[in-house]
Amino acid sequence: MIASLALALQVAQAAAPAQLLVRAEGRTATVPIVATTTGPALRADLVAAPLGGSVRALPNGHFAVQLPGVEFDVAEQVPFARVGDVVLPMRGAPFRDGGVLYVPLQLLVEHLPARGSGVIYDARLGELRLFAKPAAADVASRARPAARADAPVRRAASPRPDGVRAASSTRARRRVVIDAGHGGRDAGMHGPIDGGPQIHEKDITLAVARRVAAELRARGVDVVMTRTTDTLIALSDRGRIANRSRADLFLSVHVNAANPAWKQPGAARGFETYFLAEAKTEDARRVEQMENEAVRFETGADAPKGDPLSFIINDMAQNEHLRESSDLATAVQDELGEVHPGPNRGVKQANFAVLRTSFMPAVLVELGFGTNKEEARFLASAREQRRLAMAIADATIAYLARYERRVGGGSAPR
Repeated sequence: MIASLALALQVAQAAAPAQLLVRAEGRTATVPIVATTTGPALRADLVAAPLGGSVRALPNGHFAVQLPGVEFDVAEQVPFARVGDVVLPMRGAPFRDGGVLYVPLQLLVEHLPARGSGVIYDARLGELRLFAKPAAADVASRARPAARADAPVRRAASPRPDGVRAASSTRARRRVVIDAGHGGRDAGMHGPIDGGPQIHEKDITLAVARRVAAELRARGVDVVMTRTTDTLIALSDRGRIANRSRADLFLSVHVNAANPAWKQPGAARGFETYFLAEAKTEDARRVEQMENEAVRFETGADAPKGDPLSFIINDMAQNEHLRESSDLATAVQDELGEVHPGPNRGVKQANFAVLRTSFMPAVLVELGFGTNKEEARFLASAREQRRLAMAIADATIAYLARYERRVGGGSAPR
């Protein structure tokens, strides 16, 4: 066992680059990368200097790492950073050596390009580049994201199939990421288990996700899809797509499957919606394990290297995103209850890998049990897919409208 761990560490260290090249406005610096037991790290001040940034100690024992367009709040031995009220997980933790602060490489090559201004990381060259110096005010705007330019959101003229309409508008144009679960060689679940026409999860999720996207766009909402074709997207990349898009919400669409060990697995039915937190029930842990198993289809380079959920949950217990994700999940569950023939299995929580890297209100929707003959038929119906998509879109619009009323017209959570 010890030999295996040592070998894994050697492989991880061998894969890490030996140095990071920093280029900014005619200045170039080569910063050595140090291998640690939790991954590569490097001196924060040596990176900040050529980028025009700084590192300073704060009275609370934390450090402010100011870089182009963003300021990270970090602490020794704590594997996350803050940007305003947003918590960013890291696989390693900052530390000091000889009085100098070292930060995980991930902070600079992943979080900085996503949160900063004018910075990109070229993995092929091992180079961090600054293209343009951001305005001084941009640091504050990145820490407290402002609402996008005001533009009324128009509800599409088409009513829901049952004639019910949800809230028709929000005060600002929003951006939602729709994630069709699985894809490519990862087909997800397949069923039903009692015979009949077979369905595959990846096909149902893509069909419904496309319809949700079309409905939201018709109502004036910007939509980004993690996939639009039958292709495999790494679980960890799906949330990053949402972060890069600076989305307001993240919706991941899935199809449930019964445990074959159950007494009557083919009889299991119903829909449920999850948000990110520690699983509280055996069934939630079952769904968590089933959906997280998709990582086995990813390459070693794409697969996530582990995510310390415990510190995220502990720190975010009072965080807006956790509360807002629960509210969004409730909205989705309520709307699906108006169109879905199966039992309402409620709002649940679990540690889904696809939600861990989405730093915004995010939910995972299980549309029904594809292992059940009746629900498989329901999920495969184009008409029912439209009804499900309309319900999810209604919930999204209603949630955003409620949020804006709560904050008096401020921007939606980010």
